[in-house]
Amino acid sequence: DADRILAPTPPIMAEMAARYGDEKVSIWSRGVDRETFHPGLRSHALRAQFGYSRDDVVPLFFGRLVLEKGLGVFAETIATLRSGGYPVRPMVIGDGPARDWLARKLPNVTFLGFMEGRELGRAVASADLLINPSVTEAFGNVNLEAMASGLAVLSADVASASTLIDHGRTGMLIPADDPQAYADAAAELIDQPVRLQALGRSASAVADRYC
Repeated sequence: DADRILAPTPPIMAEMAARYGDEKVSIWSRGVDRETFHPGLRSHALRAQFGYSRDDVVPLFFGRLVLEKGLGVFAETIATLRSGGYPVRPMVIGDGPARDWLARKLPNVTFLGFMEGRELGRAVASADLLINPSVTEAFGNVNLEAMASGLAVLSADVASASTLIDHGRTGMLIPADDPQAYADAAAELIDQPVRLQALGRSASAVADRYC
């Protein structure tokens, strides 16, 4: 048996403590590089390069392109927004075996592939809101990096996300596997750009706790 169990979030720590005892479990959280992920890296030139205007609201999917990351929910969310009259064109950062599936399922998407370093930070900060339907995250690095970049985050309401996000103030927690709920939340923010920006600012401030 291990002498010490390190958990990434309080909910996981509580689960492990219930199994193995409080004395064996501690938090070992994670941080975000504020030089890489910061609202100041937002680039209107980069948006223009990809065909976005200053006024477009750009949804982001950021992560490995595998179905277990919630790609089906993401695709249905965007399709629902489009059917409701919102002409959104998502930005997708990441790569994986489901890339071709997503391209077929969801046309008119900007695929940026795998990115890292400052290039990654500029791309994330140049989107407007993250849609993260993944329910498999132990900590939620993607949520934290998007928050640090000043994005409003719409995340599956799972333990890792609720540790980072104060619903309605620093992001939105959405019922898992409910594309309509994601679409409704995204539409609400698209219709209220001041609130969209306020969520992003609050999220970025919270991310400072995780440097």
